[in-house]
Amino acid sequence: MNDTLIVKPASCKDCHKCLRECPVAAIGFKDSQAFIIEEKCIYCGNCIKTCPQGAKSALFEEKKLEAFLESDSYLIASIAPSFVTAFPDLKPGQLIQALKIIGFDYIAETAEAATRVVKQFKKEREKMDSTLITSCCPAVVNLIEKHYPEVLPQLAPVLSPMMLQTAELKNNFDCARVIFIGPCLAKIEESKNEKRRDYRPDIVITFEHLRIFLEEQGIKISELDSADVDLPATHLTADYALSGGAVKAADLLKADPGCGNKALHLSGLENIINFLEDFKRDKDKIDVEMVELLACSGGCINGPAINNDLSIPLKELEVHNYLSTSKRNNYKKTPSLENERSINEISVRRKHKNKKISLPEVPESEIKKILTSIAKENKEDEKDCGGCGYSSCREKAAAVFYGFAEKKMCIPYMKSRAESLSQIIVESSHNAIIVVNDQMKIQKFNPVAKELFTQKSRELQGMKLDKFMDSSSFQKAWNLNQRLIHQKCSYKNGSITVDQTIFALREHKVIVGILTDISEQEKQRRKMQKMKEVAVEKTNDVVNKQVQTVQEIAGLLGETTVETKAALTELSELLQAGDD
Repeated sequence: MNDTLIVKPASCKDCHKCLRECPVAAIGFKDSQAFIIEEKCIYCGNCIKTCPQGAKSALFEEKKLEAFLESDSYLIASIAPSFVTAFPDLKPGQLIQALKIIGFDYIAETAEAATRVVKQFKKEREKMDSTLITSCCPAVVNLIEKHYPEVLPQLAPVLSPMMLQTAELKNNFDCARVIFIGPCLAKIEESKNEKRRDYRPDIVITFEHLRIFLEEQGIKISELDSADVDLPATHLTADYALSGGAVKAADLLKADPGCGNKALHLSGLENIINFLEDFKRDKDKIDVEMVELLACSGGCINGPAINNDLSIPLKELEVHNYLSTSKRNNYKKTPSLENERSINEISVRRKHKNKKISLPEVPESEIKKILTSIAKENKEDEKDCGGCGYSSCREKAAAVFYGFAEKKMCIPYMKSRAESLSQIIVESSHNAIIVVNDQMKIQKFNPVAKELFTQKSRELQGMKLDKFMDSSSFQKAWNLNQRLIHQKCSYKNGSITVDQTIFALREHKVIVGILTDISEQEKQRRKMQKMKEVAVEKTNDVVNKQVQTVQEIAGLLGETTVETKAALTELSELLQAGDD
């Protein structure tokens, strides 16, 4: 199981937004919980950015980082050039100082290694007879390997700057630990997939992880003095994090820079996927030397772990401001930069693999069977609304067949089913159910309610409630926003008696009344009341006659008279109490 991208089941609310935002449909659902389809996932991080519940997060090896910081190891931070956009509220030098305070011995800008990467791009292009696609973005590499393997021959077999710089730093500093810090989820996956230990960072953490860690350490970055990086990028590749950075660097490396490079640069997965579709169909029409592809719109400055609301132009401005004020070498003045460091034995090349999964074709009979089971029996029923996250009902049906989706993800079907179930419950209830809006206009009047109050079968929706019954209780429930529970009320001049519960649903602007007809019970109660009243009256007559009799013979009976009266009076009171 891959843990680069973590899904927290308790937080997932089955809203499908992550699937709708995933450009390669790499999210499945089982038991109403999202899971990552690793064979399809390109680790672009879109699902992390868009999940409204925060149910997805990137792997953070915090304990491992703490152990390194507490050890005697020589610690090197390789920091991606987009860091200035991840911490726009700070001076770049303050973040560098914070890294040194917590225990890093050496800070290198990852873009410094991009110079060798771009030079290798040019060498590889010279070997090709068609367009070269850059391999610096691991999410793009994943996209091509897993979904567009037809394009693999054009994908540059070149390491990313992160991997190359890690190899160089470990080569130059014995027993050093290299921690890469960047904006990218795919970098974590890229590092885990690298088999060569010396090319692999010991930990990859995101800018957001770093922010959280520094806060936990009690570092008040904004109060720190500034410090310089130990190994800055050159002017050639310092803006490598921007869309077009590699194209610009390749142009500057030419003998006659600026004369036209015949290159494209695209950012954003929608643009890239459209381009790859075109390229797959007819690559000969795309007559350019190099195409730079970056998965995030605007480039790495807009990565999934850059958690702020700055627009892309403002992020670009942050980068340019940093470049204009920071100390760095001019590459043109140091053309033999690669010879200043012992990197001859470091390979800049890598191999790419076809990782596309082969799924069996779904039989048409199975597609129809699944569609029929969710009330899509003909083409007109297929809404293709995309609410489930798939572009069409048939695509969703195929996902159900593969075990990537659930039937109940179809929103129109579940809505229809819920409405149908609700309708059945309301229509078959033995109680009168009345729903009105805040204007006391009828929204629902079930058959029992019609029988009680109208004796008509016509549609009443939209009519005023007070045409059929007293609406004051409904108005009271709305005005006071109270639940009026088990109130006994009479309607139609007392001919109907009900036990009613009325409550307002303000979020829906409706008032619901549930009325139980207790007219027969009320008639029986009144009948019993009448019988008791007659019994009491007869008892009182007996008492009065007995009193009169005993008074006549009072002398003979003495106190017996008083006792008799008391006993008979008590009997009368008991009868009356029973009535209450």
